[in-house]
Parts: sequence; C-alpha cells; structure tokens
Amino acid sequence: MPPERRKRVRLACEPCRRKKTKCPGEQPVCSYCARLRQTCTYITDRRPSWRDSGSPAIDAQSETSSDAPLGVERRLGHLETQMTEVLQNLQNRERQPSNHPGSPPSYSHLIAHGNPQSPFPMPSWDKVLDIARIYLIYCDCQPLPLFHRQTFLNTLNQRDPEIIYAVLGLALRFCPLPIVDDLEDISRTAASYTEAARERVTRLVLGGPVEISTLQSLCLLSLIEFSNGNTHQATIHSGLALDLARCANLVSESSPAQNHVTKEERRRCFWSICLLRRLHGEEVHILDFTSQDNLPKYPKSTGAAPSIDNLDPSGVEARIIRRMKDEGIVSYVLLLSETFSRTAAYVKRRGKPNNFPPWSPESEYSKIIALQMDGETRMPYTHRFKYSNLDERTLEDLQSNRDYWGPWFLNQFMYHTILCLLNHPLLLSLNLRSHRSVIPEIFLQHSSDMISSHTTWIVYFVRYFEERNFKVSDPFLGYCVAVVATIELQLSYTEDAAIRKSKQERFESCTKFVRSLGEEWPHMASLASKLQALNGAVEASYVPYAQTQNKGLLIDLSRFWEILDYSSGLSGTANSLFGPSLYSASTKRVPEVSNTSPLPQPTRIGIGSSSHNTPQRTPHDLESTAQGVNENMNDVGLLTVPIDSYDEQFSMLAENFFTQGQDFLRSSEDWFSTGNL
Repeated sequence: MPPERRKRVRLACEPCRRKKTKCPGEQPVCSYCARLRQTCTYITDRRPSWRDSGSPAIDAQSETSSDAPLGVERRLGHLETQMTEVLQNLQNRERQPSNHPGSPPSYSHLIAHGNPQSPFPMPSWDKVLDIARIYLIYCDCQPLPLFHRQTFLNTLNQRDPEIIYAVLGLALRFCPLPIVDDLEDISRTAASYTEAARERVTRLVLGGPVEISTLQSLCLLSLIEFSNGNTHQATIHSGLALDLARCANLVSESSPAQNHVTKEERRRCFWSICLLRRLHGEEVHILDFTSQDNLPKYPKSTGAAPSIDNLDPSGVEARIIRRMKDEGIVSYVLLLSETFSRTAAYVKRRGKPNNFPPWSPESEYSKIIALQMDGETRMPYTHRFKYSNLDERTLEDLQSNRDYWGPWFLNQFMYHTILCLLNHPLLLSLNLRSHRSVIPEIFLQHSSDMISSHTTWIVYFVRYFEERNFKVSDPFLGYCVAVVATIELQLSYTEDAAIRKSKQERFESCTKFVRSLGEEWPHMASLASKLQALNGAVEASYVPYAQTQNKGLLIDLSRFWEILDYSSGLSGTANSLFGPSLYSASTKRVPEVSNTSPLPQPTRIGIGSSSHNTPQRTPHDLESTAQGVNENMNDVGLLTVPIDSYDEQFSMLAENFFTQGQDFLRSSEDWFSTGNL
C-alpha cells in the first residue's frame, strides 16, 4: 500500500474505516458521517497491521530516507494530528454508550476526582442505581412522566452524563440512610450535581449536539430550580426546552421507523415540557407548532388503574365504561393541565374588572368552566373518585402503585383547585367591583356552593394522606392546598365559635401539609411561612362585627398574591440572575388602594333576604359526601385601622375581602332587589 494511502487509512474515522469508505478526515465529525447522521469517532491507539505496512521500523526508515529534508516537519505535523485525535477521543468517550451489561464504562470517567467535569465526587455505581430507583418511586409521574419506566434502570449506564447528574440532583432529597452517608449534607451534594448537569447542558445547547437527553435534563433542572424558589431560572430552562423541542420537530409524531421505546421517550419528553410549563403558570399553545392530526400521542400510563370487575356487566355504568376510550391517567392529567394554565393566567390578572362579568358566556371565567366541563366528559369512569375505592386502599396499595396514584391525585387536586381559584372570594370581589348592583342570585349561589364543595374535597385528601401516612412527593399538591388554606382563613373570621374553630382547624391542617412538603421542597417551606404570615396579618386586623364602625380592612394584598400567583410570588431571587441594567429591586412598596365590597350571601331556604339576618349553618361531613355543604361565606366584620399604626408593608386598603353576614354595602343599594328573583 502506498505511504500516502496508509496515512489516510490511519487518519480515517472508525465508521469509514469499517465500511472501507474514503474518509474526508474532517474533525471532530467528517462530512460523510454528518450526511448519514451517524456517530463519528476517531481512535488514536490503533496500530497499522503487518499486512498493511510491514514493520513500523521499516516504515519509519523508508520515510526518513525518502523525505529527509521534510522529516522534522512531517513528524511535528503527525504529532499535532495525534494530539488533536486524543483530545477528540476523550470528548467522544464521554458520550459513547457501554456495550458491556452490568458494567458502566461510560460512567466510570465521572467518578475520577481529578476530572474537571466532576465538580463533586460521584457515588459508586451501585448507589447511583439506588438513587435512580428512588427517582422512579417518588419522582416519576409526580409530576413529570419523563422517562420510559420499564427500561430506565437498564439503560441508565448508556444515558448521557447530564441525565445522571440531574436525576441525582432531584432524587437525593428523598434518599434515606444508608443510601446517602450524611443527610445534613444532601443539599450541598444535590446542588453540586445540579450545577454539573447545568454546565453540561449549557455547553451542549451552545455548541451541540443537542440530544433528547439535553431536553430531559432541562426539564429536571427546571423542576429543581422552581423547587428552590428560582422561578426565573426555572422559566428559562423550560422555555428553552420548548424552543429546542419545536426546532427539533419534537412537536410532531415521530417516524414509524423508530423503535417503540425511542418513540415513547420522545412523546414523554414533549408532553413533560408542556406539563411543566403549564404547572408553572405558562400557557402552551401547541397548535401554533403543529396540526391536531400530527400531535404526538399522549404517553402511556404505566400504573394499574382500579379494577371494575365487581360491576354488574349488564348495568348501565359497566356499558358506559366499556364504550369510553381509556387513554390512561397521564393523558387526562395533561388534558386538565391546559385548563389549569388558563386559570393561572386568570389569577395573574388579579381581579381586574373587564367588560364581561363572570356569568357572561364571553368572560374568561365562563370559558374556563366550559373547558373544564368538556374535559370532564372525556374522563373515563375508571379514573373517577367513585371507582377508586380510596377508603379501602392501604398504604401498601398506594405505595406499590405510585406511578398510577401519583397522577391520579394530581388530577384530582388540579380539578378542585381550578374551581377554588375561579370562585375565590378575593378574586370575585375584585372582579365584580363594576357589577355590584347586577349580580344574579343564581351566580352567588353557584359560587358559594363551589367554594364549599371543592375546598372540602381538598381538605378531605389532606386528612386522608395523614391517616394513611402516605408520603406525598409532588410539590404541586402543596400549592393546591395553599390556595384552599387562604379561603379557609377568610372563612374562619366569624362570630360563630363552632364555625371559627372548624375553619381554623382546616387552615392548620392545610398549613401543616404544605410545611411537610417543605422538608424536600424549599419553596413549599417558604409557602408555609407565607401562610403563617398571612394569618398573623389578618388576625392583627380583625375586630368582631359588634365593634366595627367601618367595613374597611387595612391589609397587604400582596400576601395573597404571593400565594395564589405562586409562580411570581417566589421570584425574590431575580437580583441573583439579572444585572442592574435589567433588574432593580424596589426598596419600598408602592401602596395600591382598592375600594371593593364583599360578595353578599345567596338566599337559602329558611333564611330571610335581609342582609342583617344571620344565616343558619350545615356542619361539614368530610367522610360522607365531601360536598354540598352550604356554609355562610359572609359573616365577618373587620375594622379599618389608621395606616400609620401599621408597618408600611400593610399598603393595600381592601374593602373587607373577608366575608360578612351583616352589611354588604355602605350605600343604600339592595343587592337582592336588583336581580331577577
């Protein structure tokens, strides 16, 4: 073989050498491999065979004798080429999968203490697998259905390092001893792994190649950042993942030629990005990216749904169940998340009045209600509360099937929280400021019943978790409970001692639940503190109705918004991300005065229409129906306190957002005489 051809063979990439194809030799990826979209690698330690070149000494002698004037230059050039190949080979080996089952050579380089890619010593591979199992128990589908569950552990040693780093950074918070050596050091260790994942992902996004593992890592990083209260970074990560998914055509169903595991992970990645954005209060308009017919299919649910074998096969319910198509519980979580994102956008408006009152078909309130009803018609009976047999479930039943019950509880909490937010007394009283004299009686009754029913459902689940000692790991459930806690707090300020005690107990149960989630999720601990601060602020302003001379309440409404609109309420770390040219923290709050009135109570049987009558009560019964409780939402008077008697943080003058059963208006308007009764 001529010397020039031997040199070209030595410098060829592995795929071209195996195929005996003329390799252009570009590095790090030759144009031939780039055109075929195949992995291009260069091996540096290959030696020429005797068949190709005879003795290396003879080759060296012939080259020296024939090219004596150019010998030094050729040797230097050859050395430079070898160094380039060595560096390229080190980078490629990081991303090369292992071909040896049970042995993780693709992971072993991460354990080295001197590796600049490993800012913190990695645990042994056995511990990595243990932590990955913890991830499947407490993080998979709680809330993100990100990975193909059945093959996740077996393929972990073939996945890119950024995935391993991100999984460790997320799942470590749930790890008990002896999986981790020091529980007190978990936060620092998890932060190191998270930073390592972020650095790798950033390098790949800027320089390529971007793989599906890059997008999966961005999802995990976004969830971690949000849990740490860094909402801006979380939004950047999830937004970047969505943009990359769109550019990579992940928004369309993949090619039929791909195997089912690859297709399933593509679907899971895309829908996890959408779910993440929606749960963080961002609307995702998927049809802006692709057509309805070309959307990726929903991920398959891996958990086992409740059995309905005990139903009478000839009964109506059994026939309905057989007729309805069941796409799995995860698909209905994704479907309902669209409604939740619109509700979150509704909350962000903070009750600003518009031309359409809530009962108008053109209002956002009515559109969201209609969207939720439409989604409910698509929910199979199998996944509804009635057929869950929840009271019969043991802790072992729930724990062994978390990949079903995790999404199921998320679906239930989203459903009830949407209706609690839409009918929140604070939001409605603000929204109806320009429609005070024309509120239909049926709307008041509808709103009152909604609040009574759906807050009770959430409290029921909170107490159920406590009774079963079931560990909730989805942080979004904490937000749902915090929303209910603000309503329970409002309803607790009443002169009825029994009602006040019941509502305070419910508020404490909700706060305790949120605080328990704070053991793993820092932003939940912050949310629990905000609930306590809100309780203290309201308690300090409360004066019984008999002592009230004015129905105004001096209270900082931002305390409500940082709970209800929690995606913006946790953004206190913006100054750590943005420089002074983009972000300037205000040192003083600007007072915003809102003159509103509380909503009147709907007329009930046996209750006079006079606003001065004290309504009768129906006690709660959580264990029976958890709904249909007709509690009086309007029975508290609060006193306006001079503004200089409070700290400047009490900057919002609200017109008694806490409900009362006495005087609804200071004017002579009669709320009930202007309707259609």
